[in-house]
Amino acid sequence: MKIDESLRTEYVRQRKVAEKLKELVDSQIQSRKPPTWHYESRVKGEESFALKMECGRADNPSEIEDTFGCVLVVPNYSALGSAEEVVNSLFGRPAVRRPRDSSETAKDPTDFRFDDLRLYMRYPASEMTPPTGVEGTLFEVQIRTFLQHAWTIATHDIVYKSDQLSWRRERIAAQAKAALEQAEVTIAMMSALEKNDVLPETSKDYRRFNNIIESLRDHWDSEQLPTNIRLLAVGVDGILRDIGLSSDDLPAILDTGRTRYGGRHNLDWSPYRAIVRYLSEQHAAKFKRCLSRKGRGHVFVYPDVLSALGLDRTEAPRATFVDDVENQPSAAKSENALL
Repeated sequence: MKIDESLRTEYVRQRKVAEKLKELVDSQIQSRKPPTWHYESRVKGEESFALKMECGRADNPSEIEDTFGCVLVVPNYSALGSAEEVVNSLFGRPAVRRPRDSSETAKDPTDFRFDDLRLYMRYPASEMTPPTGVEGTLFEVQIRTFLQHAWTIATHDIVYKSDQLSWRRERIAAQAKAALEQAEVTIAMMSALEKNDVLPETSKDYRRFNNIIESLRDHWDSEQLPTNIRLLAVGVDGILRDIGLSSDDLPAILDTGRTRYGGRHNLDWSPYRAIVRYLSEQHAAKFKRCLSRKGRGHVFVYPDVLSALGLDRTEAPRATFVDDVENQPSAAKSENALL
């Protein structure tokens, strides 16, 4: 596309500022965002800049609001407010917020066009740092969810950069946007929706898992339990069932084990290690039979559990384990010494 020299000159001027702005804003947002959020940014290309000018999309040609623009992507709608707070804490209140009020829209209920949250910020001056040369420069921050981001990435070029307008294509893109918005609403309202009577309340499996989680929380503080306690519960349930026990047996197993070790669980053991050790002591015959027979799946055990059961490794085909440092080859010992 032919670009007039005057537009090219203006673009070069604004691009230099935008590139410096990008360096500063990228660093500040990256340092403040949680690791589960996504961030990306760009400096507008020359052709896009010129086209925006010529099509009357720039209120102030000497200051295009998105010559530098970035997007902050959060897991779901509930995190949008937190993301906005992060941006405001870094750069002050926005010069313009679109939409002005998240609780009110100008769109019809049947309209699903782009409406992500956009903040137009001016880079602030600071008395604590030397001047940057970009103070007061306007830039755009879009804040959206991962589902909104996926829709934008998947449809943007197909809809907006095609050689010919297609009513059908844009209709399909809008339908996809509507479906994703419904998914967003469902996710945001999940805690309320789960209380409805349309769905079953639980299942036999989930009742067992929750019984195990309750027992674990009765015996260990939250910082001693994994963040993914669900995975631990499913693993413990599998071992109990393989041995011929149930989740109802776990409280007594834990109580007996704790009593045997002086009224407290060994804090050098993970909750899983404590449970398999107690099983080897309290239900030795069943546990030994479980590990000795060939079958689907494996059971992770520690060497002391095999010793307590009187088994060597060749007699426990279902057992998997990690060697103690003392039993590892010298190279592995050296590596562990460095960790």
